[in-house]
Amino acid sequence: MAQLSSLMDYYYETMYPELKILESGRLEILVKIKKSGGIIFLLAVGIALGLTHYTSFSVVEALGFSGALGGALFAFIYGHHSAGYTSLFKDSVIEKIIYFINPTLSYRKDGYIRESEYQYSNLLPQSYDRYQGSDLVEGMVEGVNVQFSDLHVEEKRKDKNNKEEWHTLFQGLFFVADFHKSFEGRTYVFPDIAERSLGVFGGWLQGLRQTHGTLIKLDHTQFEKYFVVYGDNSVEAHYVLSHTFMQRMVTFYEKHHKNLFVGLVGGKMYLALEYNKTLFAPKLTRSLLTFSHIKEYFELLEMVFGIVDVFKLDQKLWSKR
Repeated sequence: MAQLSSLMDYYYETMYPELKILESGRLEILVKIKKSGGIIFLLAVGIALGLTHYTSFSVVEALGFSGALGGALFAFIYGHHSAGYTSLFKDSVIEKIIYFINPTLSYRKDGYIRESEYQYSNLLPQSYDRYQGSDLVEGMVEGVNVQFSDLHVEEKRKDKNNKEEWHTLFQGLFFVADFHKSFEGRTYVFPDIAERSLGVFGGWLQGLRQTHGTLIKLDHTQFEKYFVVYGDNSVEAHYVLSHTFMQRMVTFYEKHHKNLFVGLVGGKMYLALEYNKTLFAPKLTRSLLTFSHIKEYFELLEMVFGIVDVFKLDQKLWSKR
């Protein structure tokens, strides 16, 4: 794996000249957004005054209407300006960091894990209305075939006023890699806290026994403090989830403190790490000429690539070679 000290040299020697140009664009966008915000604010105030003076709107109703209208307009303008910047940022920062870490990998900023792969894993909710993602990375890491991307899976609901709303079922990292042991069944590891949750996973997790096999108990107290295991073959689950592997999952969770889902299906390990945000999107308010900003994305990608080493996926058994 690449070293942080080497990244600093790479940042100043290779990335910095291009980032200076992108930084100028970022500052111009911020100026445009601030100007737009000021104009929209004045427009909203004018609309509110007009509504209270010429219509039957109360002050509260007028402020609510003009505020909602102004907010929607500002969100549109912000999204319009930030979209182009995000694309250039990924070309100048994310792609170059990935190349620095491992130049053999393929990166597509508009790509994501195939929906068929997501469905085959059966790791996360299968009933959804919108499936999208970004930042697909594919290739070999320490001799292991891997692919991962940012994913956002949503369902459409109606509120008490029959208004349609989008609700997130999963947002975060979805990682797929060849597993180092041969197996035929399906074994799933879910965060134990999620099974008792009343959130979006609550109802889905209540049906795990029907869709993911039976509850399997393992002899690892610390592991069972954080996770629950389901599968269709208890003997095989004990084989693929060795004591060492379970300890690695515990260590990984305690380090990152993110809801972690793992599925061992079809000779592969599927891993989902919940973030509830877009992982590789830039922050418009932060300068690209500050190394600490770039360092954050490097450490995130290092964590993802490090999954192969953390779970020792490169240590194949003879039966898998």
